[in-house]
Amino acid sequence: MADAEEKPTKKKTARRRQGPRRSEASRAAILDATREELTASGWRKFSVDSIARRAHASKQTIYRWWPATGTMCLEAATTLLQPASTPGTDPVDRISALLLPFETATRTGNGHAVLRGAMMAAADEKDASDAWRNWLKSNVRAPLRLILAELAAKKHIRRDYDLDEAVSLLIAPVWHNLLIMRAPLKDGFSQEQAQRLLRVLAP
Repeated sequence: MADAEEKPTKKKTARRRQGPRRSEASRAAILDATREELTASGWRKFSVDSIARRAHASKQTIYRWWPATGTMCLEAATTLLQPASTPGTDPVDRISALLLPFETATRTGNGHAVLRGAMMAAADEKDASDAWRNWLKSNVRAPLRLILAELAAKKHIRRDYDLDEAVSLLIAPVWHNLLIMRAPLKDGFSQEQAQRLLRVLAP
């Protein structure tokens, strides 16, 4: 009797263990489909129906995970922005490493189209805009603040720099290339931007 009672318990455990894996696979499929849809249709013609068909997922599942469609586009785009390898001590290398994920992503496959669509989503939807600002704060603004504070303490740059202006100077050309020029970032873009920022902030 004990063995007969134990088998259903094991099956239930197996189903519980499979659940998270299925959810993870479904989420990855939806994000893949989102990238495909942004490439094919852009943000302004973005279709959740198309995502559901591409990912073989229900719209109910999509909206449960991403109540705001734009945040789904942001997540699909930011997963392409893989951190660069840890740089050494050279200031140009350290700053350029913050931009290198953008440069790499836009020069890989249809990354530039995916990022362009996500930026447009962030411009149109408040939730997507909030998500994008939070991503930038953690991945660009906060690490840049630490780098510049260290450089200012060593008198390599002026002490009265404005952090928000520095972030804008560093990253604004990314938006220009993606939204206006509709093109990937050129090879060496990150290094050039880092050098330009340090020239502007020179004491």
